[in-house]
Amino acid sequence: MIMTKILEKMSLLGLSLLLISAFSISTALPPMLDYYSPTYNASQVELLVSVPSFSVVAMLLLNPFVDKWLNDRQLIMTGLILLSSAGIFPFFVQWYPLVLLSRLVFGMGIGFINAKAISIISQRYQGKERIQMLGIRGSVELIGGASCSLLVGQLLKIHWTLAFLIYGFGFIILAMYLLFVPPMEQIEKKEIQKSKQGLNKKDFAMILGMALLSGFVICINSSISLRVPLFQVDGKTIVGGESALVLSLEQGIGIAAGLSFASLLAHIKNRLLPMALLCLSICLFGIALANNLLTLILFSVGVGFFYSIILTFIFHRLSECIARNLLNKATAYVLLGCNLGSAVSPYVLKLLALVSSSFSWIFLAYAIVSFLLFLGFLLNSRMVKKA
Repeated sequence: MIMTKILEKMSLLGLSLLLISAFSISTALPPMLDYYSPTYNASQVELLVSVPSFSVVAMLLLNPFVDKWLNDRQLIMTGLILLSSAGIFPFFVQWYPLVLLSRLVFGMGIGFINAKAISIISQRYQGKERIQMLGIRGSVELIGGASCSLLVGQLLKIHWTLAFLIYGFGFIILAMYLLFVPPMEQIEKKEIQKSKQGLNKKDFAMILGMALLSGFVICINSSISLRVPLFQVDGKTIVGGESALVLSLEQGIGIAAGLSFASLLAHIKNRLLPMALLCLSICLFGIALANNLLTLILFSVGVGFFYSIILTFIFHRLSECIARNLLNKATAYVLLGCNLGSAVSPYVLKLLALVSSSFSWIFLAYAIVSFLLFLGFLLNSRMVKKA
């Protein structure tokens, strides 16, 4: 019985392993550029890496409609089959138009399971167990992305087409899901489906706020990825290896954040969000003032930790405030905010550059906004307490 429960949890967490794997093949770009030139230019080849993002966003927008036609099991099966089969397709066929199409279908597969991989945990677990699972899920997502990137690096030593075989793991995840995750009991199904009422104005306001907040912290994280490689020490830009170290540590600390989330929430409770925003603003201020690599690493790791805590808290708050039958829709909207936050980050940087293009100013601006958000959430929590 215990082993069955463990395998069920592993299978549900496994749904998050490939969610951020679309860009894992980016290290295969040099040999891909060689293969497709001169017929296709660099931007067209790079599109093969980024194009899944468009179909992910499209599927998140369509999620509320798809959710009406497919149950959990059908939705997850469809998503994993699309992800896996389209993901490995370029290994067999390298004709550019078909590879581009397969990458779009691959993104659709991710879009199918993206929201469900998170909401299914909130639907199946309650209390402390749910909090722990949500935290671990965030860590699993990062571990999956890092593992895929490392595996691609090894496969590239043989041939670039082998890099796409990493998506074959989706078939293993599908098999585990079908074998170890039982359909929800009829009583639970009725409980989830009994409410025919949709999201009310209060729900929409809360979801919109969480979507904007998630978009903001994702925008910060993307800005770090775009600007850290341009960081200068004594007037000289840091070398590629140093910037890669900073970014890998900044992302890697998210694993620790996910594993510690349940413990932090148990001790700090609803103050966790404002406190995480305060710490985030302090770390961003530290990045703005950084004048050496060690300081940059220290505060970047801090940003990575608290950014992950904030995102996990957002999905935890959704599970507490939104009815279980509407969780998948609400999660899809928040994930849409995440994707848009990443997409607009280059334009936000351009907007900030109108005031000053300095490295310090960009992160000082983010620090100020984070601090204002801290004050807002702190004031809100005190007003709720008094009420």
